[in-house]
Amino acid sequence: MALVQTESLVHFSVPVNDLAESIKFYTEVLGMTPRGNVGPNGFCVMVGATPIILVARATPRPFEEPEQMNGQLCHQAFQVSSEEYDRAQVAFRENGVRMANEEWRKTGTFTGRSQYFFDPSGNRLEINDPNPPFWPEGLDR
Repeated sequence: MALVQTESLVHFSVPVNDLAESIKFYTEVLGMTPRGNVGPNGFCVMVGATPIILVARATPRPFEEPEQMNGQLCHQAFQVSSEEYDRAQVAFRENGVRMANEEWRKTGTFTGRSQYFFDPSGNRLEINDPNPPFWPEGLDR
């Protein structure tokens, strides 16, 4: 038996180098809704009903550091529709969003197609379309 039974997520925090730049990225690039300041160095944005607190680091860290320290598995993933996924592929490239790899998965815990990319502080992010309109030929995983 667990020591305490949690019921839901209240919020999660993402460390950022530049709070103003990150607010702009999460609201203007990812379409999250601004909610307001949190303490002296945080700002809350909403993705659906989930609050995310962007927390300014006291000292900015190198862009590459989050992935070097945490690996690729440590990231935040956001679900999008097929139409938004396709639109994001073009918009990210046109607006200089640093992109990583794309994955397609028919099986496993999280399925569909996923595009990995980075916020301005180097945090690895993902958009996931769980029901893509097609599957590439030869995809069997």
